[in-house]
This record gives sequence, C-alpha cells and structure tokens, in this order.
Amino acid sequence: MAADIAPLLQRICKETDGAQEKMASNLAIYDPYFCGGSVIAHLKTLGFQNVYNKKEDCYKVWGSPAKYPKYDVFITNPPYSADHIDRLMKHVTSSMIRSRPWFLLMPTWVHKKDYYTKALEKVGAKPFYPLPKSGKRYIYQPPPGFRSKKTSGVHKKSSPFMSMWYIYGGTPERTTLLLDWCYKSDLACDIARSKSALRDLRRRK
Repeated sequence: MAADIAPLLQRICKETDGAQEKMASNLAIYDPYFCGGSVIAHLKTLGFQNVYNKKEDCYKVWGSPAKYPKYDVFITNPPYSADHIDRLMKHVTSSMIRSRPWFLLMPTWVHKKDYYTKALEKVGAKPFYPLPKSGKRYIYQPPPGFRSKKTSGVHKKSSPFMSMWYIYGGTPERTTLLLDWCYKSDLACDIARSKSALRDLRRRK
C-alpha cells in the first residue's frame, strides 16, 4: 500500500526545501492514527524514518496547536467506523494544515459522501486517486490480537471494502505537479485525476 505512494513521497522530497532536496530519511511524516506502531516500521523499510505516530488521542492534539507535531506530509489510514473519516476530512481541509500535502488511504465509497464533497468544496481542493491495478484490493495486516478467534489468515488480512489513495499536494499547483509526474512515471497503480475519471476507470475494469 505505502509502496505505491513511495515514489510520490520521493518526489515531494525534491521540492520540500525549495532548491535544496530533502533526503527521504529526513522527510517528516505525520500519521495521527496509532495502530500498534506498524506504520513506523513499514515506512522505515521504504526509507522514511522520520515518522510521528504515537498512541495518543489525535483529536485532542488537533485542538492544541502547541502540541501539534511539525511535519512535511500527512499520511494516514483512518478507522472507517463512527465519524472518524468525517472528522479527518474536516481537519485536512482546515486552516491549520490546509497547505500541507495529504495522502489518505480510505474506502472508495468515501468520495461519494456529502461530508467529503463539502470539505473539499469549502477550500477548493481537488485530490487525485491512485488505486490498485486490475480491480485488486489492498491487503491489510491487523494489529496483534485483532480477530484472534479467526483461524483463516486470509480472513484476518482481507478488507470488506475496496480502498484507494486520496492525494492532495497542499495547493492546486503542487497537486497538478504531482499528478503530471504520475502520468510520466511507471507507477504500480492506476491514476484517476477526478471523481468522474475514477468512475470511468472503474467501469472499464
């Protein structure tokens, strides 16, 4: 999953400090939702070692600017239950982090939700959508002890939803640059530049 966006993070490294390229190991990444610490380990294998992912109430952190971590890119796979995605969308489009790039791994149905559309319209943000090729699903590894009563390893790792990345560069200009770079690169995923393009892409599969 994160491997699909690693090339994009590498691209962001080249532009984070203007003319000075930032090393991948120094790119500051913030993932607010803690899941047993697996995020840090996984991103480290891809070369990204500066990751803030702690066992804390992220909503309290978001309400306390003094406690808010400093970062270059916001990356997360939020809980799909309750109102977590709604609260996440309000946050990534808030004035606190509006100009920062965000990469959100969420179910495909999120792009049809009113809270998603309204959050984007409020700030004029237009993300693009990398998704697994050929209609495949991302496979999730649950935290230790999760669904411990299930005997099937496949069941433990499967997801009931198709999911994809929702990516915004922080500004329309940076988003366009990232999207254009995607089309020029050999990424291991399909790319839809809009909700209508996403619909057309899924119809062809």
